[in-house]
Amino acid sequence: MRLFFDVYREDTRSYDYHGREFSRPEQATQVAELIAADLACSENDKWVGAQVQVRSAAGEMLFAVPVMAAA
Repeated sequence: MRLFFDVYREDTRSYDYHGREFSRPEQATQVAELIAADLACSENDKWVGAQVQVRSAAGEMLFAVPVMAAA
């Protein structure tokens, strides 16, 4: 299955136009969590409070992972 990882914040959105292929849904969860952790460590905290939204090829949002401030 091909899934897409969009980063959403109220005032901006970063779209994933390529997506990634997965054989198991839990792999997509791990990737979304990794993207959120990476964004949380960005130098200016721009994405803190955003979400990594995982979508199907049809555009349906399957789940979202919040980007939280790095501890």
